[in-house]
Amino acid sequence: MSFLKVNKVSAGYGKKQVLFDVSFEMNKGETLLLIGSNGSGKSTLLKVIYGLLKPWNKEAKIIFNNENITNNKPVQLIKKGMVYIPQQNELFEELTVIENIEIAGMQTVEKKELKSRIEETLEQLPILKNLSKQECGKLSGGERKQVSLAMALINKPKLIIFDEPLAGVSPRNLNDIILQIKKLKETGISILLVEHRVKNVFDIADKVVGLKLGKIYKEDLLTIEQTNEVMV
Repeated sequence: MSFLKVNKVSAGYGKKQVLFDVSFEMNKGETLLLIGSNGSGKSTLLKVIYGLLKPWNKEAKIIFNNENITNNKPVQLIKKGMVYIPQQNELFEELTVIENIEIAGMQTVEKKELKSRIEETLEQLPILKNLSKQECGKLSGGERKQVSLAMALINKPKLIIFDEPLAGVSPRNLNDIILQIKKLKETGISILLVEHRVKNVFDIADKVVGLKLGKIYKEDLLTIEQTNEVMV
């Protein structure tokens, strides 16, 4: 039985339709790579799944962990075990790393457990231990991605939705982010991943879904050659 099922989702902005009856499924513990050229609707689809945008059509349905979550709000989804990490890191620039993580956990973690949960999260991301008191506005792109990941992990997610985790990351820090995604996969967390640097994350994926002009183009374990075809 599928862990996440997206069925006949159409959506857009204003009068511009971006998605047209998009449907796909992913299983529990699976990493699904969503690919497509700019403007294909990838980020829009993630926003619909996470309740940041509403589907345009009544037929649209999103099932997560056997529950209909269509039109659920993000705060509801976090409590159900789904977290979303946007391409642009939404951090409080003037707050420290540990303060950002603490705020992220306030919705789901009881106050008496928050300190131990933060410590547990930092154990998973040791690079942040020495940066815990650093203001986020002074961090590098790669370090900021690690903070965003920590803000997701403190909620003990069952599914992480990543929108371009490698965007804005220097070549020096690229492997650190890729390694963290692989470690997440090994823990059994389901991952829905959008990434333009397909070759960097292709071997992590169990399944690849291609979007083209707002419609499903391919749904399979694609070869690199097929993947490059989708990206054109």
